[in-house]
Amino acid sequence: MPGGQLFHDLTQHSAAGLPTLALVFGNSTAGGAYVPGMCDYVVMVRNRSKVFLGGPPLVKMATGEVSDDESLGGADMHARTSGLADYMAEDEQDAIRIGRRIMARLNWRKNGPGPTTPPHPPVHDPDQLLGIASVDPKVPFDPRDVIARVVDGSAFDEFKPLYGTSLVTGWASIHGFPVGILANARGILFSEEAEKGSQFIQLANQIDTPLIFLQNTTGFMVGAEYEQGGIIKDGAKMINAVSNSTVPHVTITMGASYGAGNYGMCGRSYSPRFLFAWPNSKSA
Repeated sequence: MPGGQLFHDLTQHSAAGLPTLALVFGNSTAGGAYVPGMCDYVVMVRNRSKVFLGGPPLVKMATGEVSDDESLGGADMHARTSGLADYMAEDEQDAIRIGRRIMARLNWRKNGPGPTTPPHPPVHDPDQLLGIASVDPKVPFDPRDVIARVVDGSAFDEFKPLYGTSLVTGWASIHGFPVGILANARGILFSEEAEKGSQFIQLANQIDTPLIFLQNTTGFMVGAEYEQGGIIKDGAKMINAVSNSTVPHVTITMGASYGAGNYGMCGRSYSPRFLFAWPNSKSA
């Protein structure tokens, strides 16, 4: 195979709507690091997977920096800090299980857009939704509590759970129909949340899966550190992803919905199919 052909093919497969999945069981170094980097979904194994362009000896020789495998390219680092790992498994068997769950959520269908799985009521009582959010929009709550009372069987396959934790993303089904969910967890959006949201929206469009936006955000973070870190460009990427998304959108305002956070979470101007607001919600 000509040099770089694999990387070319991976990007072409993704562009053609063929999802690519990398299960990293061991080392993936130098050029091999671009294999998970170019895949749509990446699963890494705790304390086993190592992905870096240069290992500790090469880094020390080139830069003088002393590092170790885990801090340089371990699964935990990539799941929490770099964002390369979308899922972190405990062992190889767990990685295969996660890979199978990813495949199950890819929205394959042959006979039109009907339900792809049998509908099941949520395990948790939907009536409990009345007690989750506070009258005061400044009081935070976990959107997973909302999701667990809405989706089929309360089953939610969370995407990048350790990265950009102020935005919860993942796959579920409602009345048998597959959906992708983006939900604000702690109000403020940082660059990591913007990157995570952009990637998730693109993946949903690749597999033709509708998106549900659960809004509770005061907008993107401000301050010199974040401006210098490129938060304007990162936020613009998420807004661009929402604007150019072609799958159906449904937006529910659960609390606050302010400023550019409203834009990135598919506010009224971004033409969701339906826009619902809880009684305690505020938008500006």
